[in-house]
Amino acid sequence: MSQKWEYGQIYVSQPEMFGGMPKGGFDLSKVNKAGQEGWELVSVVPFTHTHGVVKGFFMIFKRELSE
Repeated sequence: MSQKWEYGQIYVSQPEMFGGMPKGGFDLSKVNKAGQEGWELVSVVPFTHTHGVVKGFFMIFKRELSE
C-alpha cells in the first residue's frame, strides 16, 4: 500500500533584514499547532521581489492522509 500525503503552508512576511532571526523571535504558535495536528515541516521557500529582496517565506508542511 502506498502512502498518500496532503500538504499545507504557513507564510511568514517581512523577515529581519540582512538575515538572522528577528529581534523578537518568530511567533511559533502556528507552527506548534501544525505539529500537534500531525504536520511535519519539509521545506522553507523564500518569496523574493526583484533584485533579490526577500519579502517573506513559505513554510511547507506535509502529513499522511488517513484512509
